[in-house]
Amino acid sequence: MSRRTPAALVAAAALGAVAGCAPADPAAVAAFGLDDTGYLGVVMLCDEGRSLTHVEVLDVERDQPAIAWIGRTVEPITIFRLSEAPPDNWVVDVEGGLLSGTTYRFRASADDLEVLGPELDLDDLATVGVGGVVDPDGVVLPLEEFLDTGCD
Repeated sequence: MSRRTPAALVAAAALGAVAGCAPADPAAVAAFGLDDTGYLGVVMLCDEGRSLTHVEVLDVERDQPAIAWIGRTVEPITIFRLSEAPPDNWVVDVEGGLLSGTTYRFRASADDLEVLGPELDLDDLATVGVGGVVDPDGVVLPLEEFLDTGCD
């Protein structure tokens, strides 16, 4: 029978604590879709210790935001509706809207984290249907399913 020294027990406990606190992978996910108010982007923090400070719908061809928000995430899930006021703790950074024939990407970032949604245009979004989103892999899902499985 072996006996562990107090130092070995402390080291084992520390290793277990570090393993239990490993950051989530992915740290966050983003999707783009429609609800009954119009177009929306969804950011879900899988690593709830992280935060985001900038969210935008990027015009891919011009490499500039069509609409953007600045703020700080305080919830693991934040929904950005393009046709409404920004969510709590956010303000509009770039006012704008979406145009036909333009490819967009939903993107969220902070100093050390960038989360990309899919690239798509308004025709793609129209086929998603109300209550649906396109995940980062381009898969169309009901919003609730994305929220249930996005961090898996």
